[in-house]
Amino acid sequence: MDQRVDWPRIEALFDAALELEEGERAGFVQSQTDDPAILEEVLSLLASAGHAQDFLETEDAPAEPLLTQGQKLGAWRIASLVGRGGMGDVYKVDRADGLYEQTAALKVMRPGPSEDTALFESERRYLARLEHPNIARLLDGGVTAQGRPWMVMELAEGASADAWASRSKAPARLIVEKMLQAGEALAYAHDKLIVHRDVKPSNIMIDAGGRARVIDFGVARLASADKGQSAPLSLDYAAPELLEGQPATTASDVYGLAATLYALLAGHPPLRLSDDPLPVALRRAMEEPPARLPAQRFTRRDKSLLRDLDHVLARALAKQPAGRYPTVNSFCEDLRAALKGRPVAARASERGYVLGRYIKRHRWQAAAAAALVISLVGGLSASLWQAREARIERDWAQSEQARLEAVQHYLFFMLRDGADVSGGTSASAREILEAAAAQVGDLFAADPERGGQVMHALAELYFYLNDYEAAGPLLRQLVEADYLDPALLASARYDLAQVLLRTVGPDEAEPLLAQAQAFWQSDSRQWRRRLVDSRLVEARILRDRGRLPEAVALLERTVPDRIALSGETDRMTGVVHNDLGVMLFSAGRMEDAAASLREALAVWRATGLADGPDALNTLNNLAAVQVLSGDHAAAEPLFREIVEIRRAAYGPSATTAAVLNNYGKTLINLDRADEALPHLREAVSMAREHAGLTSFAYAAAVAGHSEAKAATGDPEQALLIAGQAYDAILEATGAPGPASSIVAIALARTLADEGHIARAETLLAEAEEALGALGPAAGMQMQAIATIRTRHGLEG
Repeated sequence: MDQRVDWPRIEALFDAALELEEGERAGFVQSQTDDPAILEEVLSLLASAGHAQDFLETEDAPAEPLLTQGQKLGAWRIASLVGRGGMGDVYKVDRADGLYEQTAALKVMRPGPSEDTALFESERRYLARLEHPNIARLLDGGVTAQGRPWMVMELAEGASADAWASRSKAPARLIVEKMLQAGEALAYAHDKLIVHRDVKPSNIMIDAGGRARVIDFGVARLASADKGQSAPLSLDYAAPELLEGQPATTASDVYGLAATLYALLAGHPPLRLSDDPLPVALRRAMEEPPARLPAQRFTRRDKSLLRDLDHVLARALAKQPAGRYPTVNSFCEDLRAALKGRPVAARASERGYVLGRYIKRHRWQAAAAAALVISLVGGLSASLWQAREARIERDWAQSEQARLEAVQHYLFFMLRDGADVSGGTSASAREILEAAAAQVGDLFAADPERGGQVMHALAELYFYLNDYEAAGPLLRQLVEADYLDPALLASARYDLAQVLLRTVGPDEAEPLLAQAQAFWQSDSRQWRRRLVDSRLVEARILRDRGRLPEAVALLERTVPDRIALSGETDRMTGVVHNDLGVMLFSAGRMEDAAASLREALAVWRATGLADGPDALNTLNNLAAVQVLSGDHAAAEPLFREIVEIRRAAYGPSATTAAVLNNYGKTLINLDRADEALPHLREAVSMAREHAGLTSFAYAAAVAGHSEAKAATGDPEQALLIAGQAYDAILEATGAPGPASSIVAIALARTLADEGHIARAETLLAEAEEALGALGPAAGMQMQAIATIRTRHGLEG
């Protein structure tokens, strides 16, 4: 029904018609209105008025209380009347059996015509098992001499939720938090298969400590049981299906909790039904939606919270149980999300909502993404300016423009669909990428030309995230396509070569690189930039094939070519300097390596990229050169700078943990182990959280922490730290492996220093065997094993 129906007019006509004899009512109503909607509604209400009382009784409380002050029921003495309701009277009682002092609340029920005492006692015993800090526990029960059942519960001294909210003028956020406490109690009871059935403000108390406590738990269920008996309900808070006489379910409690929250926030229930004639109240409950929450109850800062709560409550107050949250837990989870500014499931269908909420919570990351788009546009403008200078540059700019448009299209594609990920929950970048990847495949199948550009952009994004497992299949799909633009095919082959080089080695990467370079060499002037860039991968393949001098010579020739193409301070110039430094380092030319890496750092600083991942990579490489050259004093400020940048710009991560570990070990080598300890402790905790118990990062951090403890003269703690980690890693992996071996080396070092030679040698032999499978990659660990053996005269 349209919510604009004139209910006051309907109610007035209905009341007047009820005063007449049944045969006169229809004619009277027809004579009073020409509005067909009002006429139909009043006649419908009159038809249902005769049987409405069959499922909703409204027994009035007797004039006199059921019990008197001083009267005893079992071990309890009546102290005073606390309140009266449709179900019975509630009294404050004191324990009177002399065993101990206790004050509680006793509720005596008014038996219905078919009251089942045995059922009451059975369910009372069941309720006695409810033990939750937000539930008033059942303590005792029985039956009066007149056959009236009674039960004793914990006395929740305080104020009802509505009285508390009104008196304290509690802000919206605090009200939601209190209802979350009540929700936890209801969810706990639902797990015990108990439904409250009568959740309303007066049945939720806020005690003196500020804790929400649900009272009268299960009483309505006890009164009506499972035999069809009716029980008084609060019209303003009862779920519509209960008013229709249907059995109570957990969805009924979702409605009651939502109606209570609405009332506390708005100052009135969702629908004011208690003053309406019963048939009118029932019809309105089934058809009329509640109004939105009043904005004046929310601060300006909480306007987004208001909008979220409007949607959350609308779902929780749905007329049909199937339209509500399936559980109280899921309702409460959306409330928590609203409080924290995370996307709520109730708004998942709104396009752009999840993305907008993500951006609000990650505004700095969003600003960085905006800067990326701006920089791409700036790069395109520069390319177009160059295009006026020469045909080659124009052709290059056009190809780059097409690629840029594909990237921009994909970013829009990804962000647009971010709101549809995971049913409205907060979507991580990986979830967004995976959702988009599925659709990119369909786009590629339907339109290879446009879809190929998008798929390539997505593969590159995965590649830059170091997710080679995700990038590889996309690139293979491009490379193996029946038809692909030759330029795009060359780029896909080149990128797949990079992925394979990092995952399976040079054998599969080399032919793909050769195919890409062959295409670019067909017009070496147009594709000069791509050819120069490809030398980076070519050099890495040469290095991995053991042809290191050729790799170094290739990059030395590439540096002036790169500078001629884009200048001394271009990002790609910095990349070439960095890669050359790594190759020189591998060749043992430490001074030349340091000089090349400093050239790369100069590029990052000149281009404003000193805090970026490229700069951090170069700083780390330069610090490693200094460490392996034996100049720990030169390495220390470099590692310190990396730590400061990563903490400020990137926060906790496995990589940050590795940098902290490097810095700590450098301090140990400078005889500053006391300074190293806090950094290494932080590295251990961070690595375990972000990389896992069996990771290299965690093992290395533990080894560093143990070494620092030994260096500060505390070998007992050093052994404890390494020993506990070693046992935990072995338990997790089931057998010695690289991670446990790293810790075993640290443990063996301290054991040997303390004279436990046999145990140390066992650990070293175990580590040597496990690390042997890694080949050259375990060179530093093998050197550490050899150093310990040499120092203590151990045999291999």
